[in-house]
Amino acid sequence: MSTKTKTKKALFIIESLEYEDEKTRREGRILQQIMRLSGTDVKYIYIRTQQELGFALGQFRKSKYRYLHMSCHGDRHSIAFTLDKTVRFEDLAAEIRPYLKGRRLFFSACSVVNDELAAAILPKSECNSIVGPRDRINFDDALLMWASFYHLASRDGDDGLRGGKIRWMLRRIRHTFGIEFDYYRPHEDSYKKDDIDVK
Repeated sequence: MSTKTKTKKALFIIESLEYEDEKTRREGRILQQIMRLSGTDVKYIYIRTQQELGFALGQFRKSKYRYLHMSCHGDRHSIAFTLDKTVRFEDLAAEIRPYLKGRRLFFSACSVVNDELAAAILPKSECNSIVGPRDRINFDDALLMWASFYHLASRDGDDGLRGGKIRWMLRRIRHTFGIEFDYYRPHEDSYKKDDIDVK
């Protein structure tokens, strides 16, 4: 029987972009600044390689923060770091799974959150959920949308996000920005894709 991991309601951002985006389009860095204005506890690390991901995840574990936000490029089968252009989901999962017990994972990356990613990460990780946009998303929309999402998450006095509250927030974000999300959670020894419109 697994023991419950004690975490705190706070946001940890790991970001990795293409060279041309690094100076002007750091979504994660700007998101950190916005969330600090509302009093939200946020840590931010920028990485360029898969090797650096291990260090960043170690910092995430030490922080005991509950929410991990990954801002990067990707597609339906892999994510990309600045210098490592293709990291397949199975390789990412092998590295990230040990750090996700009792936590929630959010991806700001085009088309990354899908059945293949959920199947790679959720079984055996004890991660509570994975959420991300279904299709391509523009930088400005992504920044404003995630800031709105995390603001809704932090403004209430409860101890954290539950599935029902996440779906409620995603419905409001979809209504405001027209962005569709996919939401996955563990189910038995596999995973389940939840309907965001179920209350």
